Amino acid sequence: MATPNTLEQDTGETDDARTVPLSQLIHLMSEYQKLGTHRQTYLPAPASDTFVRGCGIVIGCCVVLGVICVAVGAPAGGAAAVLFALVPAIPAAWRARSNRQHRSSRLDLFDFGMTVYRSGERIAGFRWDTAQVKQRVIPFQSSSMTEYAFEMSGPGAHATFDDTLFSNGREWGKTIQSAITATQLPNAVAAIDNEETMQFGDLALNLDALIFRGNSYPWERIQLIDARSGLVRIKFDGRWISLVAVASIPNFYIFNELAERLRVTDPI
Repeated sequence: MATPNTLEQDTGETDDARTVPLSQLIHLMSEYQKLGTHRQTYLPAPASDTFVRGCGIVIGCCVVLGVICVAVGAPAGGAAAVLFALVPAIPAAWRARSNRQHRSSRLDLFDFGMTVYRSGERIAGFRWDTAQVKQRVIPFQSSSMTEYAFEMSGPGAHATFDDTLFSNGREWGKTIQSAITATQLPNAVAAIDNEETMQFGDLALNLDALIFRGNSYPWERIQLIDARSGLVRIKFDGRWISLVAVASIPNFYIFNELAERLRVTDPI
């Protein structure tokens, strides 16, 4: 059976297949994943060409200088000016190419999940109840800057994107994290109550302890859990122990909520 990413339509007039429009593929993916009603579309962030224009000015000046050098009988200086012009030309060409490639990318949010499309890649669909998200920088109350760079995974899907690709990163970032946390947290709490162990990358939690690489840290001996430095650290028996990078923990907000509940209470 064709998936929403590979579906093509026959025109009925020739043997050639016509590619399905992107908007229709996204609709088919949402139907396939049962994502519900469409809520919002986020398009690529407006590409700032200030950098490209600046590079163009530098290149133009170098070319003019090179012509002048040749005209006054200094070909070596002209050659040096041309070589110097290559320095801004290479990153400017890369930036312009990148802007063109990302122009058709889009992020769509639905009631029960989301889809991500990046130019040249397959559409990735995720449901809030099964998605895992890793965020490069987790904002805390003391944070002045927030970076929304996500790595998403789910059954048969994977995608990476950030707020330099899609506009309004603060808006879609909070929406995605809140939807996943609100959907999955009740089941996670129930699993802990049922004496199950919840795995979050290299960390695991159960009623008795936080577990990291075979070592168990009983909750009654953990005084604090801190992640503001970009690392998850615990104050265990009065000494700090660094565990893993925040960015490596899938669904960090669920992990953090469970860990804090378990630390301050005897069971959840």
